[in-house]
Amino acid sequence: MKKNKDLVILGDNIRIERAKKKLTQEQLVERADSINAQHLGRIEKGEVDIRVTTLFAILRALDCKLEDLIDLK
Repeated sequence: MKKNKDLVILGDNIRIERAKKKLTQEQLVERADSINAQHLGRIEKGEVDIRVTTLFAILRALDCKLEDLIDLK
């Protein structure tokens, strides 16, 4: 199955923001409190389409804005 380009970009940007904050996947999972490490790994690889509530939890956990993860242009 071919990966969705938007999900791959989102996953890459989540990983980049996590790295900027010097957080491990486990630390981000603890902050997000709604996902597990395996699911986060799949999100960062662009393998799963995430729910909006999961995206909000990640945004809060990373203390970043939607624009930091998604370029709608």
